[in-house]
Amino acid sequence: MSTDAQPAPLIAKIAGATAAVAAVTAIALVAYATGNDSIGKGAIFGGAITLAAILVLWAVGSRRGLASRTANGLADERDDRILTHAFAHSAFAMGAAAIASLIASFYGLPAAGVAGIVLWAGLVTFIASVVIQGRRG
Repeated sequence: MSTDAQPAPLIAKIAGATAAVAAVTAIALVAYATGNDSIGKGAIFGGAITLAAILVLWAVGSRRGLASRTANGLADERDDRILTHAFAHSAFAMGAAAIASLIASFYGLPAAGVAGIVLWAGLVTFIASVVIQGRRG
């Protein structure tokens, strides 16, 4: 376990939050400009929830486990290994879901359904992998 880890400086956190707000705003503006109101609303709602979660993780410091240690720049080797494996599991699940959805699209599955299946397969697999690996120690 690394003992030389320092928390991320406040200026880096402010710059990250500002960039995230700018990205969410840009996505919402493009969505509204192209007539996709529901995508714009989803971007704003999802972005606001994500930014709120990150701000909470920054506020609690490194006391609340893997997510808060990672958000504060204090992740150690074990945390890095857990995240690397979780991303690998998620990528495999998304690849399998993409192949299954491709086949299902030949039988009438709409493109929005394909995108939803692939994204949700990745998210659920990532969360499950992090939880399982974190409990195993």
